[in-house]
Amino acid sequence: MSFPARQISPSERAKMQWVLDDAGYGADLLVQDPGLFETASLLVTVLMLEGVQSRSGLAVRLECRFGRAGKHRQPLGSRLGRYAIQGLPVELQHFTK
Repeated sequence: MSFPARQISPSERAKMQWVLDDAGYGADLLVQDPGLFETASLLVTVLMLEGVQSRSGLAVRLECRFGRAGKHRQPLGSRLGRYAIQGLPVELQHFTK
């Protein structure tokens, strides 16, 4: 998927950071699990470029796709059975190539 080249404004960056922090994908997760942080931030960036502008819209889609980070998050190993049946999400397929 290709997007027309455009700059993300500072206010959009702040909105994306707020959504990530609110869902638990903050700087502490970047240290603990950089891959998960990068995948979540990529999803929020793609959604922003697709035109999702509201904080609530971004937050709902992030939580729907990955859930909340932190102590309530299930480890990746417990979701492998689901991926074996349904296949990997598009955002994670590039890790297998």
